[in-house]
Amino acid sequence: MAGKKRKQGGHARSKKKAKTTKVVIAPEPTPVNQQSVQEEASKIDRAAGEQVVPDAVSDASELLSPELVEEMKGADSGGALVLPGRREKKQKAEKVPEELLQQAEHMSKSKRKKLEAIAARKVKEARRADLYKSLEQQKLSQEQLRLMYSTSQMGHKETLRERLKRSLNRQKAGIQLSENAQNELLKKKERRESEDEESEEDEDMEELPKPKQTKAKTVKTGDGAAAVDTVKTSISAGDVIQEKEGKKKRRKKKTTHLTQRSVPMQQDAKSANNDTTAPIADAQQAEVVEDEDPEVAAKRASSQSAAMIKLEALRKKNEEKRRLKALAAGGGAAGATVKQDEESTVAPEDVYVPKPIVMKTTDEMRELSKKTKLSYKTTLVQLSRKPEIQMARMQLPVCSSEQEIMEAITENDVIILCGETGSGKTTQVPQFLYEAGYGHPEHSTNSGRIGVTQPRRVAAVSTAKRVAEELNVPFGAPKGHVGYQIRYDAEHVSEHTRIKFMTDGILLKEIQQDFLLRQYSILLLDEAHERNVNTDILIGLLSRIAPLRAQMAREEEEAYLSLSDEEKVSAEKPIKPLKLVIMSATLRVEDFTQNHRLFPTPPPVLRVDARQYPVTIHFNKRTELDNYVDEAFKKVIKIHKKLPEGGILVFLTGQREILQLCRKLQQAYSAAARDKKAAALKSSRAFRAQRRNPTPEFSSNKDHILREHDDIEEEADLEDAQVYGNEVDDEGGAYDLDEDDHASEKDDDDDEDMDEDLAVPYLHVLPLYSLLPNDEQMKVFDAPPEHHRLVVVATNVAETSLTIPGIKYVVDAGRTKERVFDLSNGISSFEVQWISKASADQRAGRAGRTGPGHCYRLYSSAVYDTEFQKFSSPEILCQPIDDLVLQMKAMGIHNVLQFPFPTPPDRLAVKNALSTLVNLGAVSPGDDESITGLGRILVKFPVATRFAKMLLLAQKLNVIEYTIAIVAGLSGHSPFIHAVDRREKEKNAEDDGGGDEKKTELEEMEKEWREAEEMRKHAQWVDQESDVLSLLRAAGAYAYTGGSSQFCKDNHLHEKTMQNMLKLRQQLTRIVNKLYAEENGFTPVALKPKMPPPDLETQGVLRQIVAAGFLDQVAKRVPAGTITEGTKIERNCAYVAATGNVKEAVYIHPHSSVFTPNPSKLPQFVVYQHIMRTTRAYMKMVTAVEPEWLAGIGKNTPLCKYAPPLAEPAPFYHPELDEVQCYAKAQYGIHQWSLPAARIAFPESGSAESKDGLADKYRWFAKFLLDGQVIPGLLPFSGALKEPSHTLIRKKFDKKIQLLVAKLQKTRVASRRALVDKWSASGGKLFLKAELESWIKETHRAAFSQAWSALVKTAVQQDKKMKAQ
Repeated sequence: MAGKKRKQGGHARSKKKAKTTKVVIAPEPTPVNQQSVQEEASKIDRAAGEQVVPDAVSDASELLSPELVEEMKGADSGGALVLPGRREKKQKAEKVPEELLQQAEHMSKSKRKKLEAIAARKVKEARRADLYKSLEQQKLSQEQLRLMYSTSQMGHKETLRERLKRSLNRQKAGIQLSENAQNELLKKKERRESEDEESEEDEDMEELPKPKQTKAKTVKTGDGAAAVDTVKTSISAGDVIQEKEGKKKRRKKKTTHLTQRSVPMQQDAKSANNDTTAPIADAQQAEVVEDEDPEVAAKRASSQSAAMIKLEALRKKNEEKRRLKALAAGGGAAGATVKQDEESTVAPEDVYVPKPIVMKTTDEMRELSKKTKLSYKTTLVQLSRKPEIQMARMQLPVCSSEQEIMEAITENDVIILCGETGSGKTTQVPQFLYEAGYGHPEHSTNSGRIGVTQPRRVAAVSTAKRVAEELNVPFGAPKGHVGYQIRYDAEHVSEHTRIKFMTDGILLKEIQQDFLLRQYSILLLDEAHERNVNTDILIGLLSRIAPLRAQMAREEEEAYLSLSDEEKVSAEKPIKPLKLVIMSATLRVEDFTQNHRLFPTPPPVLRVDARQYPVTIHFNKRTELDNYVDEAFKKVIKIHKKLPEGGILVFLTGQREILQLCRKLQQAYSAAARDKKAAALKSSRAFRAQRRNPTPEFSSNKDHILREHDDIEEEADLEDAQVYGNEVDDEGGAYDLDEDDHASEKDDDDDEDMDEDLAVPYLHVLPLYSLLPNDEQMKVFDAPPEHHRLVVVATNVAETSLTIPGIKYVVDAGRTKERVFDLSNGISSFEVQWISKASADQRAGRAGRTGPGHCYRLYSSAVYDTEFQKFSSPEILCQPIDDLVLQMKAMGIHNVLQFPFPTPPDRLAVKNALSTLVNLGAVSPGDDESITGLGRILVKFPVATRFAKMLLLAQKLNVIEYTIAIVAGLSGHSPFIHAVDRREKEKNAEDDGGGDEKKTELEEMEKEWREAEEMRKHAQWVDQESDVLSLLRAAGAYAYTGGSSQFCKDNHLHEKTMQNMLKLRQQLTRIVNKLYAEENGFTPVALKPKMPPPDLETQGVLRQIVAAGFLDQVAKRVPAGTITEGTKIERNCAYVAATGNVKEAVYIHPHSSVFTPNPSKLPQFVVYQHIMRTTRAYMKMVTAVEPEWLAGIGKNTPLCKYAPPLAEPAPFYHPELDEVQCYAKAQYGIHQWSLPAARIAFPESGSAESKDGLADKYRWFAKFLLDGQVIPGLLPFSGALKEPSHTLIRKKFDKKIQLLVAKLQKTRVASRRALVDKWSASGGKLFLKAELESWIKETHRAAFSQAWSALVKTAVQQDKKMKAQ
């Protein structure tokens, strides 16, 4: 055992010796030394029992430099490589004894299994070793790994250094780089190469640094010439290696080398200088060698020769570079001299000395700015901004690009401005234009207004106010220079307005009134990346209006210049060009620049960087698909507890989720909740103390404590509520809490102390969504109270346009609720969908407006990469476009599909829109598809086409005031609030209650009272025949109370929706009065605050008007037994739509006033506003209609087809309507529902259907004419007819019948007015005299002839009186 240890120790010593003394090579060994070294090596080999391995030389040679290897391989070199070898293991042929072989033959099964297991294990180990070896051979190198992306870097914006590093790695790997990356890398490489050349020259001039530097010495020549040079010693061999390894580090941090020069007085110092510097260097080197330790010198001697060879090659290379530079600088004559000689001959007066620059003062700069002339600057506008606003403006990135933007606008008619969120383009570009004189009445070319469009009303209002504040000019009417106009508010614009902010729908209506938009000189379309329908059609229209304005400006300018001075005074000023600026944050520029139909010449694109601080993106490890509201709540609480001060912006999908999260946050960290939490903690501690020290009165006090807890609202701490819940539900389980009393008390105290230690202990939670009143929306811009952190919970309204101050943290749920419209069946649904990557970047950018921020995404990076689209779909592809098609038809755009949309609509959407317009009578049927007279009238109303038709019918039926209120309500959201959250609150209260039976009964009674009160409040609006009439009741009651907000709260109405309804009523009233002002007998409509409720007859008329507006959205109840599957409601309460698009059963929504679970009480026919899919396909805004109404409102439309006129009741002449009417049965819709017989005008049936070619309509008119019903003067002769008048209907081939009916049919006379018009014409007094006289008996013909003139004269005079009336 000791011998084994000694053997191991000797082997370890030999290994240690091999590590410490690897290579010992003498610089120039003599043959004697060489022989002695070899003998000593052989002695060591014999003593240790080892032999020199031949491969050791080759292995060691790989560790040496090529120069040393070359030197050692030489035949005359005096060095030899001696390495300690490894002892060769003697492989003895061991013979297995025969006894062991016999034992193996008689081995037991267990031993054999063990042996086999050992052998199998060794095989596995061998295989595993081979596998590891192959993996080691095939593993990726570090260079290859650098080419890959790491999932931890997803969402991280690469810096310039990271981009250059990645491009360099790709280039080394042979991957082709993009053009931008190649340019960026080449630019960086050129700069580095120039730095390398300078550093190499500096190294050559100074030589290599050493640990101990000697001072510079000055050598003087004998003839008095002097030169000063800096002389340094060379570094050691070890330092050479370190310099090679740390080369990159020294390049990053440059050192400035100071070289002293003296101008030589004589030119014969060159030889002396060269002669003296060499000995000095040698002497210094010798001193350094002497100072060094002999052992250190011996270690460095091995690589001395290689270092000297490299230094010599580097010196030659640098000398060649200096020579080439000297040749390039001095020409051919000076090519023989070196650069040092040229520098030494520079005269002192030629040495460059930088001159100091005298900076101008502020006043001098102002005077200089007044003298400087820019093409876009004028002196028409002088502004006096506030200093703090001016300082804030100067920090915006767009202000540094003012000159480039204004020059691009001046030189081009259309430009695209891309500025990320936070660049300030929305507020600053209108100010640039205002300062440049745009909108000023005295401007020579751009005196028109500056128009700015926004997609949302909130953005238009807030931006207008901000621009007016920054310009320090008056705002709004009557003399403000900045104003706004939105859908329900046109009172903030006057004739003095120069900058007009508006929604895109307002500008679209102005184009219909003035296609050239003469009042504007420039238009800015902001937030074009949202791609809503109005923005797309505006871009398409303005892409044609701008070139048209430019062409007209040139032509009118030429015509104006050709006039004389006198004619110019009376002539109109020529129109000026219109400029267009399309602004966006994340714009898909390709949709505009590569769309040659939109812009034949691509407009220039300007990009403005954002004032964006770095935003760190944090992805969740897992994605919560359903309960993401609770996930957002947890994230906000963590941010509030752990992160520094800063506002939090949370993005959710809709109003209900926002209010739910706001309520939970207020319960957790509001000031009121903190007081209640302290009370709960106090009672909790008292309760625990009492449990630790039980008293005989414990059972009686227990109820008292529980009642105290019942009085605490839901805002109490969740842990305390669980404690009380356990105490109430299970008394035995309460004792289990005794062991954790101290721990729970400690946790509560820690939470309380931690909350008190927070710098901002409270949360100031505010919601932000579209239905919120404007005053409530503006609260997000106010500073939060002291010791409060601002938390804004918003929809995608806060994604763009609005900038909320103080936001540092963003919590993004990654979802949005959008209305998805199915083009195939017309059913829409609100679906929660993933947002686009562009929207996610927009949301994250909100955290980097005031400083570095953080964005916490409640989804994983995998979901972001796979589920998120790059951009959102344009709105024109996601909703019906019937109003858009009619507007384009009114503008003269006949072929809608040929219009230059940025993204053209779907052909099916265009087809459905044309079908709807044909049913409404706005577009003619057939292949023509041209707009009708009715369609041109409907376009004038600022509402949907259906609502415009309702207003038109209401004016004729004298119910215009009620219809205006109905249309105002249908144009927005439903104002009724259905209290659903109240039930959850009552359920929580029941769970917190104790076992007091009296209190439970009281709660039950209070619950019944509340239910009855809620039902009463909702029942006051209910009209069982129409949801529209319920809406009318609410609108009338709201106006009656003067628009009180308290009225909305008490009666469960949305305040903002009711406000918008009232504003739209006022606007529609003004428009209707303006449209019908020229009609005779029209009485202007006054908006009555106390509008009386409609009576029963008026309600029936209003229901018919609603049915006329939605005549293609009719549904009929399915007969009983048709549907055999599903619930009772699905089987018995189903409806089927009139059009063939909806191929499934639809139902009345349970919130509708018309709904009832009793199938027998459901109406047979209903009309609906739209179909919304939730759990089923539900009809919204339902109105019950009578089947006979459908035949009248569907007349002359493809929806309604009439059968031939009925014989009974017989046709008759209607004197008031002056037409022949009949009764006929109608068939409605694609399913051809049979309707009751209706009275209609006798149809114009074709003559080909009759045997004799005569139409029945003219036969009946001829009968009524002979009977004296049309012309009363013919009544005395009705008894003198040869045959009864009814023979006109029965007989077909009779001469007098043929002559009379054929004449009427030929001249198309089927009414009294048409007949009198024939008689009123010149030479027409004898019209029909002969044909009628053939029916008179011979005895009465003379009297007939005498009475004819008086008969015609009387009929003509009566007709003139009727027209005069």
